[in-house]
Amino acid sequence: MHANHTAPDKDTVLLIDSSPNSIRILNAILGEEYRVIFSTSGATAKVLAKSESPKLILMDVELPDIDGFALCQHFKTEPETKDIPVILITEHSEDEGREMGLKIGCADYISKPVSPAEVKLRIYNQLRIRRNEELIMQRALYDSLTGLANRNLTMDRLRYAIAHDLRRGLMTGVMLVDIDNFKIINDTLSHDVGDQVLIELSRRIVKVVREIDTVGRVSGDEFLIVLPGLQQTENACQIASKLRKAINKPVEIAGGGEVHVTASIGVSLCPLDSDDFKRLFGYADVAKHQAKEGGKDSYRLFTSEMNDSVQRRLRLEYHLVWALSRGEFSVVYQPLYDLKTNRISGAEALLRWNNDELGAVPPSEFIPIAEQSNLIYEIGKFVLDTAMNDFSELKNREGDLLHLAVNISPQQVRQSHFVEDFMATLEKQGFAPNRLELEVTEGLLLSNQPNVKEMLHKLHDLGTELSMDDFGTGYSSLSYLLQFPFDALKIDREFVDGITDVELNEALATAVISMAQGLKIKTVAEGVETEEQLEMLKSKGCDLAQGYYLSRPLDIDGLKTLLGEMGGESLKDGKNTKKAKTT
Repeated sequence: MHANHTAPDKDTVLLIDSSPNSIRILNAILGEEYRVIFSTSGATAKVLAKSESPKLILMDVELPDIDGFALCQHFKTEPETKDIPVILITEHSEDEGREMGLKIGCADYISKPVSPAEVKLRIYNQLRIRRNEELIMQRALYDSLTGLANRNLTMDRLRYAIAHDLRRGLMTGVMLVDIDNFKIINDTLSHDVGDQVLIELSRRIVKVVREIDTVGRVSGDEFLIVLPGLQQTENACQIASKLRKAINKPVEIAGGGEVHVTASIGVSLCPLDSDDFKRLFGYADVAKHQAKEGGKDSYRLFTSEMNDSVQRRLRLEYHLVWALSRGEFSVVYQPLYDLKTNRISGAEALLRWNNDELGAVPPSEFIPIAEQSNLIYEIGKFVLDTAMNDFSELKNREGDLLHLAVNISPQQVRQSHFVEDFMATLEKQGFAPNRLELEVTEGLLLSNQPNVKEMLHKLHDLGTELSMDDFGTGYSSLSYLLQFPFDALKIDREFVDGITDVELNEALATAVISMAQGLKIKTVAEGVETEEQLEMLKSKGCDLAQGYYLSRPLDIDGLKTLLGEMGGESLKDGKNTKKAKTT
């Protein structure tokens, strides 16, 4: 192995080719822009790929000791190399090489004879995609302000800690730290001061806890701490007491002055309270609220007397069973605006539940319960049937039939008869499949169930569009956009919120839109709440948008009223719901 002498900050490219002449040519092409290392055999290449961690592998499929396709497959199964993009150089025909390469997971391929310009372009494109993926992954796992783990990553580590500690007979602590009256700091001293406070407090918390603990920021002023390997309850109490004292010390602000803060801390323990990570999080939240109600600046351990939230869940489960038969569900629609024409092109169907005893129950509260209790399938059928019926002949003033977007739960797709039921609903309503967009979440794709991919392809073959919902909130990967027949991806409101004043958010949104355009996938931004956000999204080339700035969710009569009020005029200020009934 040899490497050209280039600056250490350049990306490393591993060349694998049995021909020294080919290596000299490729090194000459790439040497100025990249740190080039090379191998003439598969055995050496395996060692180099692990030890040098190249950003990209460029390899000939004709090797003396191993077939190049087999070597690529090896890289894709090894934990250290599975995420490194591999470009194959092959003499196979274009279709044959592409099919073989995609099957084994290569990122791209180049046919012989190679062109210097093509090699440079293919490598540049793959490294750009890799950087964009890393940027999105960073956003998906870490908090941009404090650098701490975000909610998704912290909850994942909590789940792992519980499983590990249960096997060893130890306890896992869950600690929620909420800064008291933080809104006052933002409102009176500015958000910049608030950010300084959060950054300083995050540093203090990390110093107090042990190295094996995980500290995450799970909302604006709330931190979640995972405490694995506890011997007794007192261990958690000691950490909570130290945290309280550390947080109480004055925070010095840039430019002069100090801010005094306190925190309310809630603690739950596995297995004393539960061995379910979501319940433990909920119990710690209940305990935290008890600390606030008790005068703040304190910590509380969860007790059964605090179980009001659990009782509410039981009431929700009971009433949810009867909600559909009692006609308590309704469907509202949030308009989707085409940012190229500034006109309504469709709407997203949203489920609402109003119960005589519970009142209006937010979807974020009852949908997870419906999914866990398998009620979601019939509820999902109700939404599809109602929405198709409402949109059957619904047109805008220009005479175009409106597009309909509907969320489908992973539980629905996993049912073997879902496609048949779906087709029956289409036929019953006389609804054209190409007017319908089904939104699926990343959780469905992560399930790795073999029938899921087949189901999604069947739905797409019917003419229905597929959209990845909440892109960027979990372990989002471009591989999903390549493996599944997606027509659109929805940019999560967390990207949109702050896009105009947070440089990272703008860069992330730009990266997502750019990648989608490259894949010929349309982008839909949700949660648009200001004109500034709307204009920023337009400038980035986003295709569609929805949000309260444009319109709140409306019942079907309200949507028809809005369409009538807009007439043939373009959307001017986004506030066209004066007479439309909102829900």
